[in-house]
Amino acid sequence: MSLDACIVGVGTSHAVGLELGRTPLDLQFEAFTASLADAGLDKSMIDGVITARGGPYGVDYDEFVIAGGLDIRWVSQLWSHGRWTASAIAQAALAVSAGVADYVAVTNSHVSERGYGKHFEGLTRRVDESFRDGGGPYSGWSIHGSPGAGTGAALVTQQYMDRYGATEEELAAVSIAHRNHASRNPFALLRDEALGTSEYFDSPKILGPLRTPDICRMIDGATSIIVTTCARAAELDVPFVRIAGVEGIRASRESYVFFSRPGLGSGISPSWSYQAPDTFPVYDAAGVDRSDIDAFYLYDPFAHMVWMSLERWGFCAEGEAAAYVREVGIGLGSPLPVNTNGGLLAEGHLFGYGHLIEMTRQLRGSAGARQIPDATVLQWGNAWGDSLILTNVED
Repeated sequence: MSLDACIVGVGTSHAVGLELGRTPLDLQFEAFTASLADAGLDKSMIDGVITARGGPYGVDYDEFVIAGGLDIRWVSQLWSHGRWTASAIAQAALAVSAGVADYVAVTNSHVSERGYGKHFEGLTRRVDESFRDGGGPYSGWSIHGSPGAGTGAALVTQQYMDRYGATEEELAAVSIAHRNHASRNPFALLRDEALGTSEYFDSPKILGPLRTPDICRMIDGATSIIVTTCARAAELDVPFVRIAGVEGIRASRESYVFFSRPGLGSGISPSWSYQAPDTFPVYDAAGVDRSDIDAFYLYDPFAHMVWMSLERWGFCAEGEAAAYVREVGIGLGSPLPVNTNGGLLAEGHLFGYGHLIEMTRQLRGSAGARQIPDATVLQWGNAWGDSLILTNVED
Protein backbone atom coordinates (compact mmCIF):
# COMPACT_ATOMS: atom_id res chain seq x y z
CA MET A 1 0.00 0.00 0.00
CA SER A 2 1.39 3.37 -0.96
CA LEU A 3 1.35 6.12 1.63
CA ASP A 4 -1.11 8.97 1.28
CA ALA A 5 -0.45 11.05 4.38
CA CYS A 6 0.41 14.60 5.38
CA ILE A 7 1.03 16.42 8.65
CA VAL A 8 -1.45 19.28 8.85
CA GLY A 9 -1.26 20.42 12.46
CA VAL A 10 1.37 20.57 15.20
CA GLY A 11 1.22 21.89 18.72
CA THR A 12 2.94 21.79 22.09
CA SER A 13 2.14 22.73 25.64
CA HIS A 14 2.81 26.42 26.22
CA ALA A 15 6.01 25.59 28.07
CA VAL A 16 8.22 22.72 29.20
CA GLY A 17 10.01 22.37 32.52
CA LEU A 18 9.78 20.87 36.00
CA GLU A 19 7.86 23.60 37.85
CA LEU A 20 4.78 23.88 35.66
CA GLY A 21 2.34 22.50 38.23
CA ARG A 22 0.29 20.93 35.42
CA THR A 23 -1.21 17.44 35.14
CA PRO A 24 -0.45 15.25 32.09
CA LEU A 25 -4.07 15.61 30.92
CA ASP A 26 -3.94 19.38 31.23
CA LEU A 27 -0.68 19.57 29.26
CA GLN A 28 -1.89 17.18 26.58
CA PHE A 29 -5.10 19.07 25.89
CA GLU A 30 -3.14 22.29 25.63
CA ALA A 31 -0.95 20.72 22.94
CA PHE A 32 -3.95 19.10 21.23
CA THR A 33 -5.84 22.39 21.14
CA ALA A 34 -2.79 24.11 19.67
CA SER A 35 -2.51 21.49 16.92
CA LEU A 36 -6.21 21.89 16.05
CA ALA A 37 -5.77 25.65 15.75
CA ASP A 38 -2.64 25.15 13.66
CA ALA A 39 -4.56 22.95 11.21
CA GLY A 40 -7.77 24.99 11.31
CA LEU A 41 -9.78 21.96 12.44
CA ASP A 42 -12.62 21.44 14.90
CA LYS A 43 -12.10 18.63 17.40
CA SER A 44 -15.19 16.87 16.00
CA MET A 45 -13.18 16.08 12.85
CA ILE A 46 -10.60 14.01 14.76
CA ASP A 47 -11.59 10.34 14.54
CA GLY A 48 -8.26 8.67 15.31
CA VAL A 49 -5.92 8.94 18.29
CA ILE A 50 -2.47 7.50 19.01
CA THR A 51 -0.47 7.91 22.18
CA ALA A 52 2.74 6.31 23.42
CA ARG A 53 2.72 7.29 27.07
CA GLY A 54 -0.04 6.04 29.33
CA GLY A 55 -0.95 7.02 32.87
CA PRO A 56 -0.07 8.07 35.40
CA TYR A 57 2.97 9.86 33.94
CA GLY A 58 1.14 10.35 30.65
CA VAL A 59 -2.48 9.98 29.50
CA ASP A 60 -4.15 6.76 28.37
CA TYR A 61 -6.08 7.08 25.13
CA ASP A 62 -9.48 6.42 26.70
CA GLU A 63 -9.01 9.03 29.42
CA PHE A 64 -7.99 11.56 26.78
CA VAL A 65 -10.98 10.80 24.53
CA ILE A 66 -13.56 10.85 27.33
CA ALA A 67 -12.25 14.04 28.95
CA GLY A 68 -12.23 15.81 25.59
CA GLY A 69 -15.67 14.71 24.48
CA LEU A 70 -14.21 13.17 21.33
CA ASP A 71 -15.89 10.54 19.14
CA ILE A 72 -13.09 8.26 17.92
CA ARG A 73 -13.31 5.22 15.63
CA TRP A 74 -9.65 4.13 15.65
CA VAL A 75 -7.08 4.23 18.47
CA SER A 76 -3.63 2.90 19.23
CA GLN A 77 -1.51 3.08 22.36
CA LEU A 78 2.13 2.11 22.13
CA TRP A 79 4.79 1.24 24.67
CA SER A 80 5.90 4.25 26.70
CA HIS A 81 9.31 4.71 25.15
CA GLY A 82 10.93 7.41 23.04
CA ARG A 83 11.89 4.82 20.47
CA TRP A 84 8.27 4.74 19.24
CA THR A 85 8.16 8.20 17.71
CA ALA A 86 8.47 7.09 14.09
CA SER A 87 6.26 4.04 14.68
CA ALA A 88 3.44 6.23 16.02
CA ILE A 89 3.61 8.59 13.04
CA ALA A 90 3.86 5.62 10.66
CA GLN A 91 0.73 4.08 12.22
CA ALA A 92 -1.12 7.34 11.74
CA ALA A 93 0.02 7.54 8.11
CA LEU A 94 -1.03 3.96 7.44
CA ALA A 95 -4.39 4.48 9.17
CA VAL A 96 -5.39 7.47 7.04
CA SER A 97 -3.99 5.81 3.89
CA ALA A 98 -6.15 2.73 4.55
CA GLY A 99 -9.22 4.81 5.38
CA VAL A 100 -9.72 3.52 8.91
CA ALA A 101 -9.54 7.14 10.13
CA ASP A 102 -9.73 10.54 8.44
CA TYR A 103 -7.76 12.70 10.90
CA VAL A 104 -5.43 11.08 13.43
CA ALA A 105 -4.02 13.02 16.36
CA VAL A 106 -0.72 11.65 17.66
CA THR A 107 -0.85 13.07 21.18
CA ASN A 108 1.70 12.54 23.91
CA SER A 109 2.42 13.99 27.34
CA HIS A 110 4.87 13.18 30.08
CA VAL A 111 5.60 14.46 33.55
CA SER A 112 8.96 13.75 35.11
CA GLU A 113 9.42 12.15 38.50
CA ARG A 114 11.25 15.36 39.42
CA GLY A 115 8.33 17.48 38.17
CA TYR A 116 4.61 16.85 38.56
CA GLY A 117 5.36 13.12 38.58
CA LYS A 118 6.54 13.41 42.18
CA HIS A 119 2.86 13.30 43.14
CA PHE A 120 2.64 9.77 41.73
CA GLU A 121 5.38 8.34 43.90
CA GLY A 122 4.20 5.05 45.35
CA LEU A 123 1.36 4.64 42.85
CA THR A 124 3.43 2.57 40.46
CA ARG A 125 6.30 0.14 40.83
CA ARG A 126 8.59 0.72 37.88
CA VAL A 127 11.08 -2.05 37.17
CA ASP A 128 14.10 -1.19 35.08
CA GLU A 129 14.39 -3.05 31.79
CA SER A 130 17.76 -4.35 32.86
CA PHE A 131 15.93 -6.80 35.14
CA ARG A 132 14.77 -8.81 32.14
CA ASP A 133 15.98 -12.41 32.02
CA GLY A 134 18.29 -11.56 29.13
CA GLY A 135 19.69 -8.41 30.73
CA GLY A 136 17.69 -5.80 28.88
CA PRO A 137 18.47 -3.60 25.89
CA TYR A 138 20.95 -1.24 27.52
CA SER A 139 23.92 -3.63 27.40
CA GLY A 140 24.02 -3.69 31.20
CA TRP A 141 22.76 -6.18 33.75
CA SER A 142 21.13 -5.11 37.03
CA ILE A 143 22.46 -8.11 38.92
CA HIS A 144 25.91 -6.64 38.32
CA GLY A 145 24.88 -3.24 39.63
CA SER A 146 24.49 -1.54 36.25
CA PRO A 147 20.81 -0.80 35.67
CA GLY A 148 19.33 1.88 33.53
CA ALA A 149 19.63 3.66 30.24
CA GLY A 150 22.52 5.87 31.34
CA THR A 151 24.76 2.93 32.13
CA GLY A 152 24.11 1.38 28.74
CA ALA A 153 24.77 4.67 26.97
CA ALA A 154 28.04 5.13 28.86
CA LEU A 155 29.20 1.61 27.98
CA VAL A 156 28.48 2.12 24.29
CA THR A 157 30.12 5.56 24.25
CA GLN A 158 33.26 4.28 25.94
CA GLN A 159 33.44 1.28 23.62
CA TYR A 160 33.14 3.51 20.57
CA MET A 161 35.86 5.81 21.89
CA ASP A 162 38.16 2.88 22.66
CA ARG A 163 37.62 1.21 19.30
CA TYR A 164 37.88 4.24 17.02
CA GLY A 165 39.95 6.69 19.04
CA ALA A 166 37.15 9.22 19.44
CA THR A 167 37.96 11.95 21.94
CA GLU A 168 36.20 13.89 24.67
CA GLU A 169 36.54 17.00 22.50
CA GLU A 170 34.60 15.24 19.75
CA LEU A 171 31.88 14.25 22.20
CA ALA A 172 31.74 17.85 23.41
CA ALA A 173 31.11 19.02 19.84
CA VAL A 174 27.79 17.14 19.80
CA SER A 175 26.42 18.75 22.95
CA ILE A 176 27.72 22.21 22.11
CA ALA A 177 26.05 22.07 18.69
CA HIS A 178 22.72 21.08 20.24
CA ARG A 179 22.94 23.91 22.76
CA ASN A 180 23.65 26.35 19.91
CA HIS A 181 20.51 25.17 18.14
CA ALA A 182 18.50 25.56 21.35
CA SER A 183 19.64 29.18 21.70
CA ARG A 184 17.57 29.92 18.56
CA ASN A 185 14.52 28.04 19.82
CA PRO A 186 12.24 30.06 22.15
CA PHE A 187 10.57 26.83 23.32
CA ALA A 188 13.80 25.05 24.33
CA LEU A 189 14.41 24.38 28.02
CA LEU A 190 18.10 25.37 27.84
CA ARG A 191 17.77 28.23 25.34
CA ASP A 192 19.41 30.70 27.73
CA GLU A 193 22.15 28.41 29.06
CA ALA A 194 25.15 28.93 26.79
CA LEU A 195 27.57 26.05 26.39
CA GLY A 196 31.09 26.45 25.09
CA THR A 197 34.16 24.24 25.38
CA SER A 198 35.18 25.59 28.78
CA GLU A 199 31.67 25.22 30.24
CA TYR A 200 31.47 21.71 28.86
CA PHE A 201 34.71 20.54 30.47
CA ASP A 202 33.86 22.30 33.72
CA SER A 203 30.73 20.15 34.00
CA PRO A 204 31.02 16.90 35.96
CA LYS A 205 31.23 13.42 34.51
CA ILE A 206 28.10 11.52 35.48
CA LEU A 207 28.47 8.11 33.84
CA GLY A 208 31.74 7.01 32.27
CA PRO A 209 32.68 9.61 29.64
CA LEU A 210 29.23 11.25 29.72
CA ARG A 211 29.07 14.69 31.31
CA THR A 212 25.97 16.62 32.33
CA PRO A 213 25.47 18.27 28.87
CA ASP A 214 25.67 14.82 27.21
CA ILE A 215 22.54 13.62 28.99
CA CYS A 216 19.00 14.71 28.12
CA ARG A 217 16.75 16.66 30.46
CA MET A 218 13.55 14.92 31.55
CA ILE A 219 10.76 17.49 31.66
CA ASP A 220 7.02 18.02 31.92
CA GLY A 221 5.47 18.80 28.55
CA ALA A 222 3.20 17.64 25.75
CA THR A 223 2.98 17.49 21.96
CA SER A 224 0.32 16.84 19.33
CA ILE A 225 0.65 16.09 15.61
CA ILE A 226 -2.35 15.71 13.28
CA VAL A 227 -2.12 13.45 10.22
CA THR A 228 -4.56 13.14 7.31
CA THR A 229 -4.55 12.32 3.60
CA CYS A 230 -2.98 14.62 1.04
CA ALA A 231 -6.37 15.38 -0.52
CA ARG A 232 -7.80 16.52 2.81
CA ALA A 233 -4.62 18.47 3.50
CA ALA A 234 -5.09 20.34 0.23
CA GLU A 235 -8.49 21.54 1.46
CA LEU A 236 -6.92 23.16 4.53
CA ASP A 237 -5.12 26.47 4.65
CA VAL A 238 -1.81 24.95 5.80
CA PRO A 239 1.58 24.51 4.10
CA PHE A 240 2.13 21.13 2.50
CA VAL A 241 4.16 18.56 4.50
CA ARG A 242 3.97 15.00 3.19
CA ILE A 243 5.03 11.82 4.98
CA ALA A 244 6.83 10.39 1.98
CA GLY A 245 8.37 7.23 3.43
CA VAL A 246 8.51 5.14 6.59
CA GLU A 247 10.78 2.39 7.85
CA GLY A 248 10.25 0.45 11.06
CA ILE A 249 12.43 -0.52 13.99
CA ARG A 250 14.71 -3.46 13.23
CA ALA A 251 14.80 -6.33 15.70
CA SER A 252 17.57 -8.94 15.75
CA ARG A 253 20.63 -9.82 17.79
CA GLU A 254 22.56 -7.21 15.81
CA SER A 255 19.92 -4.55 16.55
CA TYR A 256 19.20 -5.38 20.19
CA VAL A 257 21.21 -2.91 22.23
CA PHE A 258 19.19 0.29 22.45
CA PHE A 259 21.94 2.88 22.37
CA SER A 260 24.21 1.25 19.81
CA ARG A 261 24.16 0.92 16.05
CA PRO A 262 24.62 -2.59 14.61
CA GLY A 263 28.12 -3.99 14.63
CA LEU A 264 29.53 -2.19 17.63
CA GLY A 265 29.56 -5.37 19.71
CA SER A 266 27.91 -4.01 22.84
CA GLY A 267 26.02 -6.40 25.09
CA ILE A 268 24.43 -9.30 23.24
CA SER A 269 25.34 -7.93 19.81
CA PRO A 270 28.13 -9.84 18.05
CA SER A 271 31.23 -7.83 17.25
CA TRP A 272 31.43 -7.25 13.53
CA SER A 273 32.16 -4.28 11.32
CA TYR A 274 29.28 -2.25 9.95
CA GLN A 275 28.83 -0.79 6.51
CA ALA A 276 25.60 1.02 5.75
CA PRO A 277 23.78 -0.12 2.61
CA ASP A 278 23.73 2.14 -0.41
CA THR A 279 20.02 2.64 0.02
CA PHE A 280 17.25 1.89 2.50
CA PRO A 281 13.54 1.09 2.07
CA VAL A 282 12.60 4.53 3.43
CA TYR A 283 14.57 6.26 0.66
CA ASP A 284 13.09 3.99 -1.99
CA ALA A 285 9.56 4.60 -0.70
CA ALA A 286 10.09 8.37 -0.72
CA GLY A 287 11.84 8.38 -4.10
CA VAL A 288 14.92 10.16 -2.71
CA ASP A 289 18.60 9.44 -2.20
CA ARG A 290 20.68 9.99 0.90
CA SER A 291 22.26 12.95 -0.85
CA ASP A 292 18.84 14.64 -1.08
CA ILE A 293 18.48 14.96 2.71
CA ASP A 294 18.65 18.60 3.80
CA ALA A 295 18.76 17.91 7.55
CA PHE A 296 18.77 14.91 9.84
CA TYR A 297 16.87 14.32 13.09
CA LEU A 298 17.25 11.57 15.66
CA TYR A 299 16.33 10.51 19.17
CA ASP A 300 19.18 11.87 21.29
CA PRO A 301 18.80 11.04 24.99
CA PHE A 302 22.61 10.86 25.04
CA ALA A 303 25.11 12.74 22.91
CA HIS A 304 26.80 9.70 21.40
CA MET A 305 23.55 8.76 19.65
CA VAL A 306 24.42 11.30 16.96
CA TRP A 307 27.51 9.22 16.12
CA MET A 308 25.46 6.01 16.10
CA SER A 309 22.76 7.34 13.80
CA LEU A 310 25.04 9.13 11.32
CA GLU A 311 26.87 5.84 10.80
CA ARG A 312 23.72 3.69 10.85
CA TRP A 313 22.29 5.64 7.91
CA GLY A 314 25.54 5.95 5.96
CA PHE A 315 26.19 9.67 6.32
CA CYS A 316 29.52 8.66 7.85
CA ALA A 317 31.51 5.46 7.53
CA GLU A 318 32.18 3.20 10.50
CA GLY A 319 34.13 5.07 13.18
CA GLU A 320 34.12 8.40 11.32
CA ALA A 321 31.12 10.20 12.83
CA ALA A 322 32.92 11.63 15.86
CA ALA A 323 35.52 13.44 13.77
CA TYR A 324 32.85 14.49 11.25
CA VAL A 325 30.76 16.28 13.89
CA ARG A 326 33.75 18.20 15.22
CA GLU A 327 35.44 19.00 11.90
CA VAL A 328 32.50 19.42 9.49
CA GLY A 329 29.81 20.25 12.01
CA ILE A 330 26.09 19.72 12.40
CA GLY A 331 25.04 23.37 12.70
CA LEU A 332 22.82 25.39 10.42
CA GLY A 333 25.71 26.23 8.08
CA SER A 334 26.89 22.64 7.77
CA PRO A 335 26.15 20.27 4.87
CA LEU A 336 23.82 18.27 7.16
CA PRO A 337 22.27 20.14 10.10
CA VAL A 338 21.22 17.79 12.92
CA ASN A 339 18.40 18.30 15.46
CA THR A 340 17.90 21.99 14.77
CA ASN A 341 15.42 22.30 17.65
CA GLY A 342 18.18 21.47 20.16
CA GLY A 343 17.06 17.88 20.52
CA LEU A 344 16.37 16.07 23.76
CA LEU A 345 19.75 17.32 24.95
CA ALA A 346 18.70 20.98 24.98
CA GLU A 347 15.05 21.45 23.99
CA GLY A 348 13.97 18.77 26.47
CA HIS A 349 12.80 15.16 26.45
CA LEU A 350 9.63 15.19 24.37
CA PHE A 351 10.17 11.59 23.22
CA GLY A 352 11.19 12.72 19.75
CA TYR A 353 7.86 14.36 18.92
CA GLY A 354 9.48 17.75 19.39
CA HIS A 355 11.84 16.82 16.56
CA LEU A 356 8.92 15.92 14.27
CA ILE A 357 7.25 19.25 15.06
CA GLU A 358 10.54 20.99 14.25
CA MET A 359 10.78 19.12 10.93
CA THR A 360 7.26 20.23 10.05
CA ARG A 361 8.06 23.85 10.82
CA GLN A 362 11.29 23.68 8.83
CA LEU A 363 9.42 22.41 5.77
CA ARG A 364 6.80 25.12 6.25
CA GLY A 365 9.53 27.76 6.40
CA SER A 366 8.36 28.85 9.86
CA ALA A 367 11.37 27.91 12.01
CA GLY A 368 12.51 31.50 12.51
CA ALA A 369 16.16 32.07 13.39
CA ARG A 370 16.99 28.40 12.94
CA GLN A 371 15.40 28.06 9.50
CA ILE A 372 17.33 25.90 7.01
CA PRO A 373 17.32 27.72 3.65
CA ASP A 374 15.29 25.96 0.94
CA ALA A 375 14.66 22.81 3.03
CA THR A 376 12.65 20.29 1.01
CA VAL A 377 13.52 16.79 2.30
CA LEU A 378 14.17 15.94 5.94
CA GLN A 379 14.88 12.59 7.59
CA TRP A 380 14.22 11.17 11.02
CA GLY A 381 16.52 8.18 11.47
CA ASN A 382 17.60 6.25 14.54
CA ALA A 383 20.41 3.85 15.31
CA TRP A 384 17.97 0.93 15.62
CA GLY A 385 16.61 1.39 12.11
CA ASP A 386 13.36 3.35 12.21
CA SER A 387 12.99 6.31 9.88
CA LEU A 388 10.61 8.86 8.40
CA ILE A 389 11.06 11.06 5.34
CA LEU A 390 9.11 14.32 5.35
CA THR A 391 8.97 16.60 2.34
CA ASN A 392 7.17 19.72 1.10
CA VAL A 393 7.35 18.46 -2.49
CA GLU A 394 4.08 17.02 -3.77
CA ASP A 395 4.22 13.51 -5.17
